[in-house]
Amino acid sequence: MTANDRGTSGRSSRRRFLAGLAGVGGVALAGCSALSWNDETSSSVRFSAGDVDAALGDVDPVEFSWPVPVRPDSTALEGALERVDTLLADVPDALEPEDVPNGVVRTEIVEQRDEATAGRDDAGDATGDAQYHALRESRSARQAARHALTSWFVVRFADEDDPDRRTRLLEELRDERGAVRSVARDRHDGIDYRGTDTGDGRLRASLYAYRRESDLARAAATLDRWSVAAGDDALELGESAGELEHATATVEAWDHLDERYRAGLESEGDGEGGTDLQPVFEDALERSIEAADAADFPEQDEEWLEGVGLGDLEDSYLEHTVWRAGQPVDSARKRLKTATDDGELGTALHRALEFEVALRAFESVRDRIAGGGFADPSLEDVLAERSAALEAAEGVRDLEVAGEPVSPSESPSLAAYVLAETLRGIEWADDGLRRAAERDPETNVSLGDQYRDYAIARGRLEGFREAVETFRGRVLE
Repeated sequence: MTANDRGTSGRSSRRRFLAGLAGVGGVALAGCSALSWNDETSSSVRFSAGDVDAALGDVDPVEFSWPVPVRPDSTALEGALERVDTLLADVPDALEPEDVPNGVVRTEIVEQRDEATAGRDDAGDATGDAQYHALRESRSARQAARHALTSWFVVRFADEDDPDRRTRLLEELRDERGAVRSVARDRHDGIDYRGTDTGDGRLRASLYAYRRESDLARAAATLDRWSVAAGDDALELGESAGELEHATATVEAWDHLDERYRAGLESEGDGEGGTDLQPVFEDALERSIEAADAADFPEQDEEWLEGVGLGDLEDSYLEHTVWRAGQPVDSARKRLKTATDDGELGTALHRALEFEVALRAFESVRDRIAGGGFADPSLEDVLAERSAALEAAEGVRDLEVAGEPVSPSESPSLAAYVLAETLRGIEWADDGLRRAAERDPETNVSLGDQYRDYAIARGRLEGFREAVETFRGRVLE
């Protein structure tokens, strides 16, 4: 909904939304402008750091994996890692003050070099499907290595009898930016949507398109914003060169992955380059947009909280919780339409599934708050919320929806990707628990963010089957 859609039609939309709320009751909420959302002031979700630390013994790490739409050839990863070695070859293993007098610059060069080395070593250990992730992650190792090398070279310019060296570097970087920007845009805009015309093939193709679009769009956007100036210092020029390296690595990685993907289609006997799935995806998106519009999810403006059927809550923490639960719904709806209009069908399909998952999570959180079952938690309640989310995740891992599995190890799909995103959210909340536990044992710490995030993740996972069934019903029909 745009700003022009508000007013009478917006209020009518919210009335239809309210009419569909079952069991929420007639509570009305103050406008969002009156809310005071500071988790640190929420006394109901505060505990001693010592108690949190003691409870962490029962918190095991979250286990999840990301789906792999296509496996690279090992030579592609080897080439990327060789590039890291080449860039680092001219960066000294040890830098002394006489090499780089500025301590900040010296420290940053060393940190970038070490980051590149660690990234290279981690990627070099990858085998099987993990090589896909390693190839993508090697882009960051290349970026760090280029950052270190360029910063080091700029420092050394001061020792050269060549006053034009910096000027030539700026020209070289600008030329490089122009070249890689053009290629990145061409690759992004030239994406087609081909795959095997089976259930598994359509799901894999949608995931492949999303990951390719996302990486290339991010590279192109970085290059659109990129610039260098004569007054940039060594670290600024190093950072700029590193961004160019990352963009180049992105293009090279997806050129290789595209070759592998198309070769896989041919080996499956689906003709040269597979079947054109664009009409299938466009039809699924048209239906997804219609469904998102029909949901009548209110715009998150000053009337939004009243519009979702909660009122007179008088608890800023709960108001913030339901607001945060609604943000992904609002964002996915808008981004679904934007990506579709921009012709990014893979990205739009991801937004369509995210809308279905986020909407069900919001409804879960909203209904629990309306029912009074979400207030004044104990520390045990916070951890129980986490356990409930992970229990729901276990059920999702074994799901088979529309004849195709959800597990990333069995079938790469957008559902597997969104599942991994959700579990990563739990992992991030766990990190917050650990940071809280590291404080002075007598210090009171807030777990409001974690309690909220676990509840939202639980809602996502408990509604996951229905969301995926709805989404796949459009893509696979």
